Amino acid sequence: MTGQKEAFTLPPLITALLLCVSLFFVGLGAYSLYDPDEGRNAEVAREIAKEGHWLPPTLNGQVRYQKPPLYYWLVAGSFKIWGIREFAARLPSALAAIMGVLATMVLGKRFWGKEGGLWAGIILATSFIYAIYAHIVISDTVLTLFITWAIVLFWLGLTQKDKSLLRLSALSATLAFLTKGPIGVLIPAMVLLPPLIYQIRRGERPSIPWLSMVMVFLVVTLPVYILAELKYPGYCYRFFWDENVIRYLTPKFHREGPLYYYAVVVLVGLFPWTWLLKEIPGSLKELRHTHTQEIILLGSWILLPLLFFTLSKSKLPHYILPTFPAWALLLAGSWTTKPGFLSQRGLYKILGITLILYLSALLLVAPSLARYHSAAPVLDSACLEPEIPVVAYRATKFSLAFYTGKPIKVVEKKSVLRRTVKDQPFLYIFIKRKRLKGVSYMAKRAGKRVQVIGRSPRYFLLAIEKNKKEESTPGSKPNNPPPKVLKEKHLGGKTLDIPSGQKEGS
Repeated sequence: MTGQKEAFTLPPLITALLLCVSLFFVGLGAYSLYDPDEGRNAEVAREIAKEGHWLPPTLNGQVRYQKPPLYYWLVAGSFKIWGIREFAARLPSALAAIMGVLATMVLGKRFWGKEGGLWAGIILATSFIYAIYAHIVISDTVLTLFITWAIVLFWLGLTQKDKSLLRLSALSATLAFLTKGPIGVLIPAMVLLPPLIYQIRRGERPSIPWLSMVMVFLVVTLPVYILAELKYPGYCYRFFWDENVIRYLTPKFHREGPLYYYAVVVLVGLFPWTWLLKEIPGSLKELRHTHTQEIILLGSWILLPLLFFTLSKSKLPHYILPTFPAWALLLAGSWTTKPGFLSQRGLYKILGITLILYLSALLLVAPSLARYHSAAPVLDSACLEPEIPVVAYRATKFSLAFYTGKPIKVVEKKSVLRRTVKDQPFLYIFIKRKRLKGVSYMAKRAGKRVQVIGRSPRYFLLAIEKNKKEESTPGSKPNNPPPKVLKEKHLGGKTLDIPSGQKEGS
């Protein structure tokens, strides 16, 4: 990379910010929220912003003990500023992704110089997994931000002998803890321990303000969990034991995966830079002599979390997202040992093609797929009356609660739905397409009239009411056609009349 420096006409920071803005902000509000993660997390934040359920947060009116509250607070704050919409829900992830890139550049500049820091940021920003999660309403991009800054600040504080930076590192790890729990402290601890041991073995005695760092952690976290426990007894037990210990040690949550699971995630997640992995072994032979402590840090940052999550009984791709800043730094460092092995034109060609692919996916593919993975399309032709309850039958879509602004009763048993249909004079039912005839038959036997008021490729929204011709159907918009015309419009020419001899479906 030496000798190509003059090709960068903009300062590295401006270059990185322009790239991040074009990648992370385009398309944030271009498509509806995906279920389950986006719908669930956005609904928790909506209930905070609209109903004041700040601590503990709630989902569909029930206490949400599965995750700490900080990420939900950030999204709720975005709703307060920008309004309750998709752009505001995804904005915290996008901003966190940008600040994570800046943290990576800070450490990259420290390790490999200004240009090495720039390319570390570019690699991270354009890595497939990082770019994708920057557009998702999920806590892991924010978690990665706080973990990255915790590691960067600790390293800078250690090498510069600056205790204030070490305390800021503790604060960042504390915020990671409040974002996703113990893993927010465990990952920085396991990453920083090997280089700390190496420094001690070299005869250095780092002065670390452990007491004040622990106090920072306790002062920030204890009030949150104490208040949550007081308002909802059992909150701490269910969160720490069920959602952390049990999730890690047992397959209770059905997230198992093979031992090579995360190897595949790394290979796919580093696209379009996966091919550069072959350069690492050769570059390590040189870097281990000139940058020993840096290689120890990056090695522990990559390998220890990978080993930890590989041994877990619960595996998901985003669990190792916090390791990708280290991958970006290592790849950028490899380039410093082989200047000119790839032309500047070749690098920009890769970047240009990658940007075109990502932006096309965000503006064309993501909106099309959202029709299959969100409840929003079902509501396009419906206007729900606020006093009428909504039931989701074997189709849990929390985006339905988000877009309707109503609590959703989730029903899994047919007997419960049958009783609900019988007892409620007016009702909305959200179902999968394959259950349309069965639910319609059930309502007809209960003496109810059924009208389709919303549909998507996978789901239907039904309005159920008393079978009286003179009553208007709940949920239909003003000036709608008569019920039968609506049925024909939504069912491709078929009505909801079920032959008397047909059996009730599931």
